[in-house]
Amino acid sequence: MKVRFLVAAMLALLPSRLHRLGGKFLLGWDVHKTARLGHSIIAVRKVTIGAGASIGTGNMIRGLEELTMGEESTISFFNWISGPPLGSGAFIHSPNRYPALIMGRGAAIAGRHIIDCSDTVTFGEFASMGGWRSVVFTHSVDLIRNKQRCTPVTIGDRAAILTNVVLLSGTSVAPRSVVSAGSVVNTPLTKEYTFYRGNPAVAVRDLPETLGYFNRTTPHVD
Repeated sequence: MKVRFLVAAMLALLPSRLHRLGGKFLLGWDVHKTARLGHSIIAVRKVTIGAGASIGTGNMIRGLEELTMGEESTISFFNWISGPPLGSGAFIHSPNRYPALIMGRGAAIAGRHIIDCSDTVTFGEFASMGGWRSVVFTHSVDLIRNKQRCTPVTIGDRAAILTNVVLLSGTSVAPRSVVSAGSVVNTPLTKEYTFYRGNPAVAVRDLPETLGYFNRTTPHVD
């Protein structure tokens, strides 16, 4: 893993095309020729990046077994995305954990977020994490049993996570819902077309199915 990290660090210095080709031939990445890679370290065992997807500058992505980015998905800039790799001896009480970041078509992560991928974090199609300083945890302490455990986190299709949100281990956000800025998600949010807010986040009001954000045909917001 140390060798992979050193190679990934050197590739991060290269222009996008050479970064992409170096990852393909030296590390076995599967990266579409139209994908764009900025000056970011991608030290991941299995990398699949679809057409038109992009990773900006200053990201640290390390320790994952898998990074999968669907077509036109985006990781913007200065994000820290990491997890202890399998075989590291971490989280022995969660033997089925799988450290990975899976992003569907058009999913987006804006800048300066922290995503703990001790277990799998999944962004559905057109799901987004906007603003900055949001944190995702996939591990936590079981205080009753005094053990560290991991559980995946899922953000549903076309859901929007606004700025400075905390999502705790084992939580999920329903498709086509919005989590307000500064909220803390500590239980699964299961109702679609809903605006959630607070600490802990609770349903505040229904959202119309006609909301433009939920009906985009492209990942871009004009």
